Amino acid sequence: MSMTCSTLLDQILDEFTAIATIPRPSHHEEQIAEYLCNWAVRHGLSCVRDEIGNVIMEKDAAPGYEKAPRVILQAHMDMVCVAAKGITYDPMKDGIKIIRDDQFISADGTSLGADDGIGIAIALVLLAEKTLIHGPLRALFTVNEEDGMSSSAIDPKYLDADYLINLDWEWLGSLCNSSAGGDFAAFTRTYQSHAAEPDCAALKIELTGLLGGHSGVDIHRGRANALICTGRLLQELALAQIDYQLASFHGGQARNAIPTSAEATILIHPHLLAQTYKFLEHYSAELRTAYGEIERHMALRWELADAAPSYVMPKADSDALLRLLQTLPNGIHTLSPYVEGLTESSQNLGLLTADDGKITLSAMLRSCAAYYAKELLSIDRTLADGFGFEFVPGEHSPAWAVNPKSRLTPLTCRIYQTLTGSDMVVEPIHGALECGAFFEKNPHLDMIAIGPSLFDVHTPKERCDLHSVQVTAELITGILKELCQ
Repeated sequence: MSMTCSTLLDQILDEFTAIATIPRPSHHEEQIAEYLCNWAVRHGLSCVRDEIGNVIMEKDAAPGYEKAPRVILQAHMDMVCVAAKGITYDPMKDGIKIIRDDQFISADGTSLGADDGIGIAIALVLLAEKTLIHGPLRALFTVNEEDGMSSSAIDPKYLDADYLINLDWEWLGSLCNSSAGGDFAAFTRTYQSHAAEPDCAALKIELTGLLGGHSGVDIHRGRANALICTGRLLQELALAQIDYQLASFHGGQARNAIPTSAEATILIHPHLLAQTYKFLEHYSAELRTAYGEIERHMALRWELADAAPSYVMPKADSDALLRLLQTLPNGIHTLSPYVEGLTESSQNLGLLTADDGKITLSAMLRSCAAYYAKELLSIDRTLADGFGFEFVPGEHSPAWAVNPKSRLTPLTCRIYQTLTGSDMVVEPIHGALECGAFFEKNPHLDMIAIGPSLFDVHTPKERCDLHSVQVTAELITGILKELCQ
């Protein structure tokens, strides 16, 4: 490419800034898809939107390279929409406000959406560049990666290629060559609210400030799950012989995000408040002892509400919920016996709502081995049956196995070493990537996942390293050129 480094980075950031203005939560990619289709028209590229909603662009090979192998550049259109406490943000209507300094881009009080908006932006700039050396080039922008992996239903004809570069990776200098499969699961229970006891005080209990993170990338880091911690609090409050009625309980941001906060409202007789406050202080100290070195901004707060709710959850239903929370697998399930330090299977409880006559819990299971995925699903189903919940298995995303004959992996490592002077790390991951769906449809497709360095993904602290964006684009440019040889 003839562009200077500063020009290349600026063009990518211009594209990303335009993308960031478009609301694009999972299942609602219509606006971003329309934007991309119009972008293709403006740049003279053929473009279709398939029955699922994926956007597929085609660019002819550069002159003289028509016989080079076809390469797919792939990124997903949706994002996890999370806002910091106190920030007014409607993900269906509001765009992301970008903040840039000399090293990073971030967002003003919300998740950034660099996962995977920055991947889209890089692909667009490469598609638009007229001096790029490449064979036939396809861009595949998929829907609903974060909440269901809808790409598993993609028509195999769009995967008719030799190579695929997935741009949904989050660390420069690392190349992913395999990923775990994923399953979603939900637990539901309905109940008949009954009138609250009279003359009770309403106490709102809030756990906030947890790190959270991506359930595939961060599940092994020992971070607290706000839903599990709050559920244990409520369970131990009952075990301490402090009678209360549960009015509501909710928390979490997404099924595949470790919950950063949770909130419960209980009704309690005023003469038990002093005892309750003492218990809460003790539990707060226990949390700090358990997680203090990790969750440095964790805060457990409680306050009396101005008015008490008129209706509460029956004790049998609240007991069932709390018992399920105490026994539900959460965190690492098994470690890989073959790759040191790799989480083989896990489960993350990501969302909980208990209010207005219905309890819903949503979890995501991940596993590189089908056996342990089935084991977790079996445990979940058994617990649901035992505690009186309906178990609803959700979408499944397949695993992506290592390709021992990959040409793309060693080629990328060599180019990265030439560009940076450093060796690239090749690693499988516990997170689910869309490459699993593509592998299932075309097992001969040689694939890698690469991308710039992202931090605190799926949280309001999400940020993207600018230098890594530049290097990622240069790396892809080098790959496309080499594949033409």
